[in-house]
Amino acid sequence: MRRFGRTCLLILLTLFLGMGAGICGYMYYTTPEEPELTSAFVSSRLEAVRELTTARLTYTGLIRYSEGKIPFLTRNSFSMIYTAGVRAGIDIQKAVIDVQEDQVVITLPECEVQSVEIDEGSIEFYDEKWALFNRMEKEDVIDMVAAAKADVMEKADLESLLQNARVQTESIIQGFLEDMVGERTLVIQ
Repeated sequence: MRRFGRTCLLILLTLFLGMGAGICGYMYYTTPEEPELTSAFVSSRLEAVRELTTARLTYTGLIRYSEGKIPFLTRNSFSMIYTAGVRAGIDIQKAVIDVQEDQVVITLPECEVQSVEIDEGSIEFYDEKWALFNRMEKEDVIDMVAAAKADVMEKADLESLLQNARVQTESIIQGFLEDMVGERTLVIQ
């Protein structure tokens, strides 16, 4: 009887060890392997973002427009108030990624103004003086919108916008890649 108990105990122990080994083997072969961290891997993750807008500015401007020389006959003049939206950020495809053994270095391109869009619904005209022989045409409206864009680029505080975009870009990239780099140090330049 004692022998029967030892045999049963050995069989049970063997079964439990076999089941444990089987479960460990199953988990080993079915658990997805973490991808190797390379520059190409990090770049592919960032590439999904492409154009990264990290700061916006709303600008309200005033333009005084005058065309022609003779008042009432050929000179058109007016003041135009408008609102523009300015977007700033980076082209993420220009980032340089260097994965090293102990750190990941991301060198970002300079932030730039990505677009200036004039809200045509916000345009208001004041002090209008229209000429008898110089009518307003579609080309004049296009010229006004182009003048408004130039006015934004000249007078808006784009330097602060670009600085804000830089800070936001670094923060977003840090948050996006922090978990991915594991034990390595993430350096953003």
